[in-house]
Amino acid sequence: MRRIALPGAVLLALLVVFLIGQVTQPAPARTVVQGGQSADVGSIARSCPPLAAGTAAGGITMIALPPHAADGASAAAPAAATSAGDATFRAIVAARVAGGGPASGKAAPSGTASPSGKPSASAETGTKTTEPSVSAPGMVETLQVSGGDGAAVAATGRMAEGFEAEQSDASGTGLVSCTHPGSDMWFAGAGQSDGATQTRLYLMNTGNVAASVDVTILTDTGQQNGLSNAITVAPGQFVTENVAPFMSGSQALALHVQTTAGQVAASVWQGGASGGAWLPQAAAPATTLVIPGLTVASSAAKLFVVVPGSTDAQVKVVAYTPAGAVPQFPSAPVDASAGAATPVSLNSLGAAAAGLRLTSNVPIVAGVLVPGTGMGAFTTAVPPVTEQGVVAGNPSARGVTVGLLLTAPSAAARASISVIGPDGTVTTPLGGGSVTIAAGHTLAVAVPRPAGAREPFAIVVTPQAGSGPLYAVRAVTSGTGGLSAPVTSLLPVPSALASINLPPAENSYSAVMPLPPHGGSGSGGCAGCARRRTRTGCPWRDLPGEYGRLARGSASWCDEARFVGKHDGLDTVAEAELGQYPPDVDLDRAFGEVQLGGDLAVGPPGGELGENGTFPVGELAERRVAVLLLARVG
Repeated sequence: MRRIALPGAVLLALLVVFLIGQVTQPAPARTVVQGGQSADVGSIARSCPPLAAGTAAGGITMIALPPHAADGASAAAPAAATSAGDATFRAIVAARVAGGGPASGKAAPSGTASPSGKPSASAETGTKTTEPSVSAPGMVETLQVSGGDGAAVAATGRMAEGFEAEQSDASGTGLVSCTHPGSDMWFAGAGQSDGATQTRLYLMNTGNVAASVDVTILTDTGQQNGLSNAITVAPGQFVTENVAPFMSGSQALALHVQTTAGQVAASVWQGGASGGAWLPQAAAPATTLVIPGLTVASSAAKLFVVVPGSTDAQVKVVAYTPAGAVPQFPSAPVDASAGAATPVSLNSLGAAAAGLRLTSNVPIVAGVLVPGTGMGAFTTAVPPVTEQGVVAGNPSARGVTVGLLLTAPSAAARASISVIGPDGTVTTPLGGGSVTIAAGHTLAVAVPRPAGAREPFAIVVTPQAGSGPLYAVRAVTSGTGGLSAPVTSLLPVPSALASINLPPAENSYSAVMPLPPHGGSGSGGCAGCARRRTRTGCPWRDLPGEYGRLARGSASWCDEARFVGKHDGLDTVAEAELGQYPPDVDLDRAFGEVQLGGDLAVGPPGGELGENGTFPVGELAERRVAVLLLARVG
């Protein structure tokens, strides 16, 4: 009977624990966030590169379009639930070169539209400087910047909704979009044999921590050895890298920019004796890409196909023209070498605007050089326009034509086109502003400037309900002939979101756990480290050295994260702890002996004071219920 008392007492105690857990467990959450809900954009950050070499003057042209602003509704009057907010500009200075001197001068932007100013502290001198700011939703604004500085833009409230900003030239033409900071970016452009004797990469850090950047250079001969070391970009600064020495004799170029710490905004400019152009940031590698923006004068356009992986690509190219789909290479797909950038001369499309659809057996990146004024202009693979597409900088000067090149590759697309003048006036040209693009076609549309306008104006493209995917590029041409004249600027139309869709949310045990540090660490890296600490209660600083830098006095997380489910790290056989041999482990003594009067105590593990323990039964740890199981065998 006494031998039965022990298991009986244990079972009875477990039953009591189970009943207590059932009674005290939290009630299921009643609030569940369903998919399909949306939230207004409340803040946004953009980074604009410094002016390209040889550019005499320029600025940042921007606009914020809250919902329905492009329909003619007043955007200046904020909704009751949303603050008016503002868009604040600050200079991003060049990193200091060896010897301590700055790579470029520093000057705060000055506003042409009389923007208000906000004081800020200078990191270099400790003095107060003025950061220009704008608080006028629905208005096109241009701020002048120093030729040697980049600019960071931070918008909040209504000024963050539908926000778009571009680096513009003296005429107000948007040349390159100010981009979001990121950690993985691609660019595809021309080689030196196509006139790109100069290629400059700008890396801008608008964050609060230093960024470490790796740059991979691919040409038609494969990966190049230049820029093989990580590049450090200090907070509030930008670094310029000259890529030209590493692409001698090349016919195509691709740059892959990745960060291992922090984030940067990257921009690439290429030029030569006849001028230059910015490379738009390309879409991430994919097996299907759409490249809009080939003008009617682009019969000699050149395609650049980049294969990041280790398998050669077989690429099929279809051009969508106003007359329909035209296969570019019907007899055989284009062969593109792995780990390289391959140039492809496109067949003549005649006097027709076009967009391209590329399909490949492996993920690829792609861009196109369209001949025009100087070395021409670049377009690239982009995502379709969602909610609304906005280009803030469009010139009102005489002698130029501004238009849109719209491609609908898979299904008919229907969109409205609005023009917003310098004073905020909204007009809908083109017979009410609505256009339809048949499936598998491209439509070229000239957009008239606002009557009497002399300052830059904005163009808004809004896909309508039920529209198929729509890809758009804003084109500027010079001379007679409308959009058939030589192209001076191509700018993919970015989506300027006023709201974002929220993903569905539900009760889940999933959590974000760090991955191991660079080079890995023993015993499961950070995930194993966290599990070890949870099981043993050992403080971070006391974990064994095998757990890498977490055990060396740092409680910070590792550099990267991943999602970990509730079953992560649960092995079929329990892991041995503290070097113990499982057969030698018993309740009270090492050799399987039963000690009379021994107690089996279940409670919080040892560790730092104030830490909550985790119990194997129920959720009592969350309720801080102490349990003591008495086990006596006599």
